[in-house]
Amino acid sequence: MCWLALTAQLVASSDNNSSSSSAARTILVVGSVNMDIIVHVHRLPGPGETTIAASPSAATAVGGKGANQAVAAARLARGSPLTPQPHTRFVCKFGNDSHAATLQRELAAAGVDISGCDVLPLLPSGQGLVLLEPDGTASSVVLGGANSGWREGEPVSQLLHGAAVVLLQREVPEHVNMAVAAAAAAVGVLVIQDVGGEERLLPAALLPLLSYLAPNQPELQALTGMPTDTQEQVVAAAMSLIKRGVSNVLVTLAERGALLVAADGSVTRQEALPVPGGAVVDATAAGDAFRAGFAVGLVEGQPLQACLRLAAAAGALAVSRLGAVPSLPSRAEVEALLALHGGSTLQQQQQQQGEAGEQQPVTAAAEPSTRKQCGHTRAALPPATCPYKFASRLNSMRARRDLAAAADGGDDVLGWIQRQGRVRGLSLVDLNYPQHSEGLTTEQVLQALQEAGLQAGAVCIRFPAEFRLGAFSNPAAGLRQAAVELAVAGCGWAARLGAPELIVWSPYDGYDYHFQVDYLAAWQHTVEAFQALADACPPGIRVSLEFKPTDASSRFAIVPSTGAALLLAQQVSRPNFGLTLDMGHLLLAGENPAQSVAMVGAAGKLFGLQLNDAHVRLGAEDGLAFGSVTPVAALEVVRWMQRSGYNGHVYFDTFPLNEDPVREAEYNVRRFKALWSKAARLAASGLDGFAAAHDGMGVLEALEALEVGEEPSQATTAGCGCECSADGGHGECKQQQQQQQQQQQQQ
Repeated sequence: MCWLALTAQLVASSDNNSSSSSAARTILVVGSVNMDIIVHVHRLPGPGETTIAASPSAATAVGGKGANQAVAAARLARGSPLTPQPHTRFVCKFGNDSHAATLQRELAAAGVDISGCDVLPLLPSGQGLVLLEPDGTASSVVLGGANSGWREGEPVSQLLHGAAVVLLQREVPEHVNMAVAAAAAAVGVLVIQDVGGEERLLPAALLPLLSYLAPNQPELQALTGMPTDTQEQVVAAAMSLIKRGVSNVLVTLAERGALLVAADGSVTRQEALPVPGGAVVDATAAGDAFRAGFAVGLVEGQPLQACLRLAAAAGALAVSRLGAVPSLPSRAEVEALLALHGGSTLQQQQQQQGEAGEQQPVTAAAEPSTRKQCGHTRAALPPATCPYKFASRLNSMRARRDLAAAADGGDDVLGWIQRQGRVRGLSLVDLNYPQHSEGLTTEQVLQALQEAGLQAGAVCIRFPAEFRLGAFSNPAAGLRQAAVELAVAGCGWAARLGAPELIVWSPYDGYDYHFQVDYLAAWQHTVEAFQALADACPPGIRVSLEFKPTDASSRFAIVPSTGAALLLAQQVSRPNFGLTLDMGHLLLAGENPAQSVAMVGAAGKLFGLQLNDAHVRLGAEDGLAFGSVTPVAALEVVRWMQRSGYNGHVYFDTFPLNEDPVREAEYNVRRFKALWSKAARLAASGLDGFAAAHDGMGVLEALEALEVGEEPSQATTAGCGCECSADGGHGECKQQQQQQQQQQQQQ
């Protein structure tokens, strides 16, 4: 058979690297990648019928079942309690068109390893045409493009290196799945075969190679020709596939949950979790999120029921959002949903299984189990090394020109980039549009960035004074349209620079006097403007609002708080629209920045973070060095970045008027990394348990212990009669101490 040549190479590759197999934690996804074009419709057209779309424009998003599952696995694995965390590798074919660069950029930004992918010069990228009905039902037509360009017997070296589980779908030629499944089965790597994709019979030779066959209910019926209306019928149909050689059958049943049927006839049932927001928005990638979640659970060594819970939570979150890849949740979001429905989080379940000596991570060395202390279980620990890239305010390089060296360039945009290239630890530049583009070509800016060893991190819109009565909220429709067009042009500049995000801040969208503004009209104008902007931006560019509660240009903002900003994001309802939080703006609003990070992160809308500090006197925004005024607040922000799984870059929005801007930027990088390390140490000591118990003194004592160089777990439990650390069990220690004191007083 033609797939045997590839099988032999894959097995040989795996044998040559067998020494690392005991620590294998790679999730390998082999499959399709598409650019999805999404059209909202009131209903599907009948045969020969033409209907008008519900929206005047189509949306685009990265899709394809392979890409969906790879991104889902990467996002879920990023918050894994394992150390090191599982790695996601994707093998696919990109086309020869402009979509390829966007697809590559989005996959890489999601943390997916695409080093094993190819570009086919004679075929376009795959495309998915998605018709989306009001109830969230998605009907699709897939144009295979480069996905159909796999050659039989083509060499794929190192494909299974370090793999613990392989995810396959049916949007690539069948010979690819046959070869990969055979190679994986030969070396004991789990194989999960998604049935979705091309409608064709499964080869009989493929079934015995599969660890898990994963159809949905209609696919199960089509595969077996048997009824699947009841649970008993689903189990009977699944057993018929097991008799044909499949080891396990995992059936997704939409709102009825899922069933896992094993070869011995045992059935594990998972109820569907409530959809956040209560409504299904788009079911396009729900099955992909489910299967990826199940695979991540297997690699982590979770019990099968916990794997299903993780999968169900990922699927429930995915259907609550528009798009394929944009709908896929982070681990923090999944954990938050699980905490709301069913008690224990997956980390708690893993700890419980560790105590009972249950299943360990698949093909991985056993991890030391984390002890449960006084009733509290610690959350997953952050990585010890800070994972973020840093950017700093470009205009700050205008300050203290007397300290600039001759090699720092002139006092202009290109010179500021050159000077910023001297900042140790900096790798990105956030540029303003149109100010930083005026009089320059994109090529000049890109060359300056390259020479400075920097890349574009984001483009920030700065509206000129002609919008003094409002940009997106302006009462004049013509000016609102002009503001949107300016922002769309900024999106285009961001795409040409390779920046993945456009940040919108307008000092003019507000008012000074009571009765000056029709609040409801201004709000609706803002919603509609952001919808138009999000729809018009090139694929792969995210749009975010940086709200500011007050400014010299408008003392009251239309969007004055984190809560209002989240409401705006909900009403804009675009997967590529979110929020950028500025710490100084949050302090100016009288908010706790860490709480804002937690809330926006939990909503899946935390696109950017701009860090600084401020005294906030007389309504002023100081833009001081990060952590210089409110160090504990800064530390808590960093901890909630860790807990929320924030995956953007860190931008220091500071104003060093009297300081050397190069030294100030370097200080900010060092300060953030130091706070990251400090937050990680506090997390390891169980700090989050104090929050669970609302124990303010426990927190203060843990911080105090860290300041004097003690381990918080030792300092905060001194004199305690039970086995505790500085986590939620400390409250139980206090109760014992109080009881001891009362007994002494009675005596």
